[in-house]
Amino acid sequence: MSFKEFLLAGGIALTLFSCSKDKSNVAVEPFQDETFNIFPKPTAPQSAGSTGYTGWIGDVMPHYAEGKFQLFFLHDATDAVKQSSPGQHPIHRFTTEDALNFTYEGEAIPYGNANTQDQLVGTGSMVKAGNTYYFYYTGFNSNTSWLQNNNTGWTSANTREAVMYATSTDLKTWTKKQDFILRAPAGYTANEFRDPYVFYNDEFNEYWMLMSAQQGGKGVILVFTSDDPATDNWQVRGNLNVEGNYLMMECSDIFKMGNKYYMLFAEDWTGTPGTHYRVSNSSNGPWVKPTGGTDMFDGHQFYAGRVATNGADFYTFGWAHRRNPVNDNGTRNWGGNLISHQLVQLSGDRLGVKSPDAVQSYFTKEADLTVAGQTGTVDKSGSSYAIDGSTSASMFKFGEIKGTAKIAGNISLSNLTGTASIGFNASANNTGTYIIKFDPANNRIAAWNYGTEVTRVPFNFEAGKSYSFSIVIDNSVAVLYVNDEVALTNRVYSLQNHMWSFGAENTKVTLGNLKLLTH
Repeated sequence: MSFKEFLLAGGIALTLFSCSKDKSNVAVEPFQDETFNIFPKPTAPQSAGSTGYTGWIGDVMPHYAEGKFQLFFLHDATDAVKQSSPGQHPIHRFTTEDALNFTYEGEAIPYGNANTQDQLVGTGSMVKAGNTYYFYYTGFNSNTSWLQNNNTGWTSANTREAVMYATSTDLKTWTKKQDFILRAPAGYTANEFRDPYVFYNDEFNEYWMLMSAQQGGKGVILVFTSDDPATDNWQVRGNLNVEGNYLMMECSDIFKMGNKYYMLFAEDWTGTPGTHYRVSNSSNGPWVKPTGGTDMFDGHQFYAGRVATNGADFYTFGWAHRRNPVNDNGTRNWGGNLISHQLVQLSGDRLGVKSPDAVQSYFTKEADLTVAGQTGTVDKSGSSYAIDGSTSASMFKFGEIKGTAKIAGNISLSNLTGTASIGFNASANNTGTYIIKFDPANNRIAAWNYGTEVTRVPFNFEAGKSYSFSIVIDNSVAVLYVNDEVALTNRVYSLQNHMWSFGAENTKVTLGNLKLLTH
């Protein structure tokens, strides 16, 4: 997990096809709750006997057990709660069978205090050995008094980050192992040692623990092994050979899909931040980028994706940033809503994502798709829309978006030099504040908020080819899916109760079977 502060922007309105920006930083958080149907966050009130309370989703630690996806996550409380609490980020849990209907189960593992390693709880994972579940997690304590204290119960000085664990037999009651601590070995940065991912490796018949570590200023995935977690005996195996150069590779995991092994990890320090993946013929690597080099299936707003499977379907679960204050001008903050993608194995060694099957089935009613305005050279015939932006920008503007909805259709672009744009918060004078651009010249789909690019995902277009797409909208979260290949997760507070638009510039765009669907 990353405790990095994000500084992204807001300002004046922008036109659909050209961007202007004005950044401002706002420190005050006016709390504003939202109700979500597809992309949940914790909403249970804290009361007597309850371990659940309102907050946001941090790093997700999924595991399939007891016939359900057990979605453990770092709970980020409201500022009012955090300011009066002795620690942060306890591990809470959702359960689901279908990545649509979620049950909030409340707190699983609490944080400690200023005198314990886990004053802040960081990302971890769960594994079952025998009849016992072992949950390994990061303990984080950066207090000067803690770091300068040599705890006589441990063999080495305290560090900011270390691995701890708790056990359970029912996934509800957890007991911390008070005398276990695993720190970075010699040669690795002591304060950059987090996000344990533990699994039984069938290929080598032993338990593996992947650690996000740092060696020589470079992020590495360090592997520990054990014959049995009950022994507390974890031995260093060494670094995995992972293509790329990153400051840290956070929240890594490994899974096998078909005859290929895949690794996911998150990073937040390059020009393409977000969840990346690698592929290999062995869990031991080498771990290389997929054919073609495109190693992302969503952008920066989907962070720290990890994978769980019920044996038939594979899902990756991450989270979408929120903003502080709660509007599009706010600074992007750690933690937000749970985002669920269903994984698809594409040709060769590539991974794609689509909206989960249950989510697709959720939208059963076709609503009126009202044209609220148009400009430039456009034409409509039934559910087909032609937008000719060859000589000047052209667009259709549609009626207000309300509540949970899905926009779906097919899109093709006549050339690879122009752009197609989806605009949210469209106003009467054809301006908008949040724009998603299909940008074939740069092999990407990118979103802009108040003139600042906030997220992008690689995508290779072909001129004249028709691509299926959908946008799943749930309050302030809008996730674009294209061709069961990529997604683009977006946070748009200004989306609801405002018009939206579809436009073209320097190209001709054809929209087929365009629909607005509700539940």
